[in-house]
Amino acid sequence: MSYEDFQEKVNAILEKAGGITARFFHDDGKHHALCSDGTMIVGNSQSLKVMVRWGSGHVSHATI
Repeated sequence: MSYEDFQEKVNAILEKAGGITARFFHDDGKHHALCSDGTMIVGNSQSLKVMVRWGSGHVSHATI
């Protein structure tokens, strides 16, 4: 998915959660969203799946 689509989809999820913001950046084909609660969401330009990291080492994969 494109970087702009990634930003829109992550922002839509965070809006539903309420009170969480994100800083976005991308490099080398990967899109990153660093959320204010410490969660990191990582996607790429080749897939709709993202990796979500939170807490002390927890990882999950999701399709957005």
